[in-house]
Amino acid sequence: AFYALGVKPLIAELSTAVDASACKQMWYTDDSTAARKLDGIKKWWDFLCVRGPEYGYRPKPSKTVLIVKEECLEEAKKMFKGSGIQVTGEGERHLGAVLGTEEFRKGYVADKVAKWVQDVQQLSEIGKDDPQAAYAAYTKALCHRWTFVQRTVPGISELFGPLENVI
Repeated sequence: AFYALGVKPLIAELSTAVDASACKQMWYTDDSTAARKLDGIKKWWDFLCVRGPEYGYRPKPSKTVLIVKEECLEEAKKMFKGSGIQVTGEGERHLGAVLGTEEFRKGYVADKVAKWVQDVQQLSEIGKDDPQAAYAAYTKALCHRWTFVQRTVPGISELFGPLENVI
């Protein structure tokens, strides 16, 4: 909690340094995100790299992904060349959800569903000997994984068929 309060002045400074019409920033504790125009995002990133360490915030380019529309991919790669940032036109996981193209999102969710199917199958085996433990694991932990994805990723209901069948 104290760390989040410590970066609040940095967030405020970024808000005044970069025009909101060119770059909109969002923060979740120490995870920062920016969106809108490439030149605005570049200005935001450069400012964050220079001023962030003064507030104890050290951006990690190796953990940073810039997701752009396919038609902006080459321009973004040129603009961020040498920064260490991964530039993609497909997508990436973000705070437990996924951002990107429809194809990327559906592939991500299909992989998750396949893993959850295996988890439910394992729980059903456990349930033969210890049904209460299997039920508790299902209701208190396992099903919350997919309800979060269902709430945060649009247009994926048809991908949950295999999970519904195994349940």
